[in-house]
Amino acid sequence: MRDLNARLQKLERAIRPPQQRKVRQFVIEGPKGLQVEAAEAFLRKCGHDLRDEDHNIIRIIIGAENGRPVDLRLKDITARYSR
Repeated sequence: MRDLNARLQKLERAIRPPQQRKVRQFVIEGPKGLQVEAAEAFLRKCGHDLRDEDHNIIRIIIGAENGRPVDLRLKDITARYSR
């Protein structure tokens, strides 16, 4: 039975090409402790197309004062730091 499953998987891979996952990078300024879901929602509001099938990397830049984290207002700075 394992041999049959292996052969079926091989045929399915030949018929269906693997999906290409894009790696997309975004950069925002925001408060410390910002949840991933909130960052994704903010980027969508800014007009970015975040797709679940892509590999999305979101960098969140926070402020610092006297060695302590400082909350920044949400700001999309992806265009400035895009590669």
